[in-house]
Amino acid sequence: MAYLKEGQSMLTLRLWTFVNERFYLLLNQNDASKYLVMTREPTKNPNSKNKYYWNIVGNGVIDTANSLVTIQFDLLDKPIFMSTYPEVSAYSVSLPQPEAIVSEAA
Repeated sequence: MAYLKEGQSMLTLRLWTFVNERFYLLLNQNDASKYLVMTREPTKNPNSKNKYYWNIVGNGVIDTANSLVTIQFDLLDKPIFMSTYPEVSAYSVSLPQPEAIVSEAA
Protein backbone atom coordinates (compact mmCIF):
# COMPACT_ATOMS: atom_id res chain seq x y z
CA MET A 1 0.00 0.00 0.00
CA ALA A 2 1.25 3.49 -0.79
CA TYR A 3 0.29 6.72 0.93
CA LEU A 4 0.44 10.24 -0.49
CA LYS A 5 -0.20 13.15 1.81
CA GLU A 6 -1.84 16.18 0.24
CA GLY A 7 0.78 18.65 -1.02
CA GLN A 8 3.59 16.06 -1.01
CA SER A 9 5.34 14.61 -4.06
CA MET A 10 6.81 11.49 -2.42
CA LEU A 11 4.77 8.34 -1.78
CA THR A 12 5.33 6.25 1.35
CA LEU A 13 5.27 2.58 0.38
CA ARG A 14 4.57 -0.24 2.85
CA LEU A 15 5.08 -3.81 1.79
CA TRP A 16 3.46 -6.47 3.93
CA THR A 17 6.47 -8.72 3.31
CA PHE A 18 8.69 -6.19 5.12
CA VAL A 19 6.32 -5.05 7.86
CA ASN A 20 8.85 -2.96 9.80
CA GLU A 21 10.33 -1.23 6.75
CA ARG A 22 9.16 1.82 4.85
CA PHE A 23 10.06 2.64 1.31
CA TYR A 24 9.57 5.91 -0.52
CA LEU A 25 8.73 6.52 -4.17
CA LEU A 26 10.08 9.78 -5.57
CA LEU A 27 8.99 10.87 -9.03
CA ASN A 28 11.94 11.33 -11.42
CA GLN A 29 12.39 15.04 -12.21
CA ASN A 30 13.43 14.34 -15.82
CA ASP A 31 10.84 11.68 -16.71
CA ALA A 32 7.32 11.77 -15.24
CA SER A 33 6.83 8.06 -15.95
CA LYS A 34 9.65 6.90 -13.64
CA TYR A 35 10.18 6.67 -9.88
CA LEU A 36 13.15 6.13 -7.61
CA VAL A 37 12.59 3.67 -4.75
CA MET A 38 14.36 4.85 -1.61
CA THR A 39 14.84 4.05 2.05
CA ARG A 40 16.03 6.45 4.70
CA GLU A 41 18.01 6.39 7.88
CA PRO A 42 18.56 9.18 10.40
CA THR A 43 21.70 11.23 9.90
CA LYS A 44 24.16 10.56 12.73
CA ASN A 45 25.99 13.86 12.33
CA PRO A 46 24.29 16.43 14.60
CA ASN A 47 25.69 19.28 12.47
CA SER A 48 24.15 17.98 9.23
CA LYS A 49 21.49 20.16 7.64
CA ASN A 50 19.66 17.02 6.44
CA LYS A 51 17.65 14.98 8.93
CA TYR A 52 17.89 11.74 6.88
CA TYR A 53 20.34 9.89 4.66
CA TRP A 54 18.51 8.52 1.61
CA ASN A 55 19.41 5.21 -0.09
CA ILE A 56 18.26 4.34 -3.61
CA VAL A 57 17.14 0.68 -3.58
CA GLY A 58 15.24 0.36 -6.85
CA ASN A 59 13.11 2.06 -9.46
CA GLY A 60 9.59 2.13 -10.77
CA VAL A 61 7.88 2.75 -14.10
CA ILE A 62 4.30 3.91 -14.59
CA ASP A 63 2.23 1.85 -17.04
CA THR A 64 -0.74 4.13 -17.77
CA ALA A 65 -2.36 1.63 -20.16
CA ASN A 66 -2.77 -0.88 -17.30
CA SER A 67 -3.06 1.73 -14.49
CA LEU A 68 -0.17 0.34 -12.48
CA VAL A 69 3.38 1.03 -11.41
CA THR A 70 5.99 -1.70 -11.89
CA ILE A 71 8.47 -1.51 -9.02
CA GLN A 72 11.83 -3.26 -9.34
CA PHE A 73 13.91 -3.56 -6.16
CA ASP A 74 17.68 -4.04 -6.54
CA LEU A 75 17.71 -7.12 -4.27
CA LEU A 76 14.52 -8.83 -5.47
CA ASP A 77 14.48 -10.78 -8.72
CA LYS A 78 10.79 -10.20 -9.51
CA PRO A 79 8.95 -6.87 -9.81
CA ILE A 80 6.14 -5.72 -7.54
CA PHE A 81 3.06 -4.20 -9.15
CA MET A 82 1.11 -1.34 -7.58
CA SER A 83 -2.30 -0.20 -8.82
CA THR A 84 -2.72 3.52 -9.45
CA TYR A 85 -6.38 3.41 -8.40
CA PRO A 86 -6.79 4.77 -4.85
CA GLU A 87 -8.66 2.85 -2.17
CA VAL A 88 -11.80 4.39 -0.72
CA SER A 89 -10.07 4.49 2.68
CA ALA A 90 -6.42 3.89 3.53
CA TYR A 91 -7.13 3.64 7.25
CA SER A 92 -7.69 0.54 9.30
CA VAL A 93 -8.21 -0.14 12.98
CA SER A 94 -5.22 -2.50 13.01
CA LEU A 95 -2.77 -0.27 11.08
CA PRO A 96 -0.96 2.79 12.43
CA GLN A 97 -1.55 6.13 10.72
CA PRO A 98 0.90 6.90 7.88
CA GLU A 99 3.84 8.99 9.04
CA ALA A 100 4.36 12.45 7.60
CA ILE A 101 6.97 12.75 4.86
CA VAL A 102 9.50 15.55 5.00
CA SER A 103 10.83 17.07 1.81
CA GLU A 104 14.52 16.59 2.66
CA ALA A 105 15.35 14.10 -0.12
CA ALA A 106 18.97 15.17 -0.47
